[in-house]
Amino acid sequence: MTSTASSHAPIPPAVLPPPRWRFPEPTSDVTLDNGLRVLWYRVPGQYVLAATLVLPLPLSAEPPALEGVATITTRTLDEGTTAHPGEEFAERLEASGAAFGATLSLSGQQLMLDAPTTRVAEALPLLAEALRSPELRATDVERHVALRLAEIEQLEANSARTADRWLRRRLWQPGSRAHRLNGGEPETVAAITPDDVAAFHTAMGPAGATLVLAGDLPEPPVDLVTTNLGGWDGGRPDVPQAPRPAAPSVLLVDRPGSVQADLRLGGPAVDRRDPRWADLRVAATAVGGSFLSRLNRVLREERGFTYGVHLGLSPHHSGGSWTVAGSFRTEVVGATLTELRTLLDLDAAPLDAEETGAAVRQLAGQGPMRCATAEGVVDQVASSLLAGLPADHLDAELARLPEVTPESATAAYTEVVDPTAASLVVVGDAAALAPALTAAGYPDVEVVSS
Repeated sequence: MTSTASSHAPIPPAVLPPPRWRFPEPTSDVTLDNGLRVLWYRVPGQYVLAATLVLPLPLSAEPPALEGVATITTRTLDEGTTAHPGEEFAERLEASGAAFGATLSLSGQQLMLDAPTTRVAEALPLLAEALRSPELRATDVERHVALRLAEIEQLEANSARTADRWLRRRLWQPGSRAHRLNGGEPETVAAITPDDVAAFHTAMGPAGATLVLAGDLPEPPVDLVTTNLGGWDGGRPDVPQAPRPAAPSVLLVDRPGSVQADLRLGGPAVDRRDPRWADLRVAATAVGGSFLSRLNRVLREERGFTYGVHLGLSPHHSGGSWTVAGSFRTEVVGATLTELRTLLDLDAAPLDAEETGAAVRQLAGQGPMRCATAEGVVDQVASSLLAGLPADHLDAELARLPEVTPESATAAYTEVVDPTAASLVVVGDAAALAPALTAAGYPDVEVVSS
């Protein structure tokens, strides 16, 4: 008897598209009597609490003659408190398994604490101590001033960081805080005294500030925050200064004998509140924001000029910049600049559907991945708040991505990114590079020593 295949073979279930990802809603959102907003996100399975205090204290709030004082102040906060002086404070942090850190930007400050969820009751009071009653000892201030000056010397010895530093000087007018290093220039850092740090510390307070916490705690930490920070007062919140663009220029920073050149090409751009932001991000990713972008495909894979080149967007609270950055062999810099002029011109070669779709998928996947941890959630909220956006703004950004078309991305890019009106900085051997820049169409080159 011959068997035949059953006509009743099981039919596999249909695979549905994944549900739309959404940024988590805060478990609680309260504002204390002193004005401090507290956002708490319960993230199941995350047993390290991430806490970030977002202070609306931009770098433009520093006295011009003391730029860098914000950096020195934040670096001195955890050097001891009145309750736990000197090394005792660090020992308490270590005993609770906590880590304290800070980042400063043109938009504001972030003071961070990470601690095991089982030790939050010990760690959070230490954050409050560092904010409310740091010792700010003269010896610690003077040591951090010396360390910052040494950092700047190291920066000047690094070709890539030198290029970054010179580009910001060329992108923005001298009156803009963005013109100078976030941590201050040597002449202003050297002038900072312990009294200056103590005076600047009074600008740090709950007024306009937000404490963002995320992790897996059985109970909201709002009562613990209120106990430790409810009595905190003061603060001088400020609005970030909008940087003013400088006229385009070409600068060659001489490093005699260098076999490699660091190249920076950039210009002013827009911030995240601009209606073209999603289109511009997609275009920047397709042109130079991914490994298989136009710039990398041609300059790295086809030409072999570099190990990698990147086109990035740097949004500020108001305005921003775009930058092409890469390191190239000295002998190919001229050819690179000639290629860049073509690769960056989307009027002549608009984005196609394949490039746009790949960029949209990349950006759509990055957001949820970055927010998979408590720290990622807190970082995203802090970034949005400093940009003057709602805490859950990532939802709006992700919802906008599928609407981007090759035409809208190309249009946004050509409206914002103008390579013909960009500033160029090249750090390398001037004797070898100057003729190459001239041949590539940059005859008016200013040369300075590194």
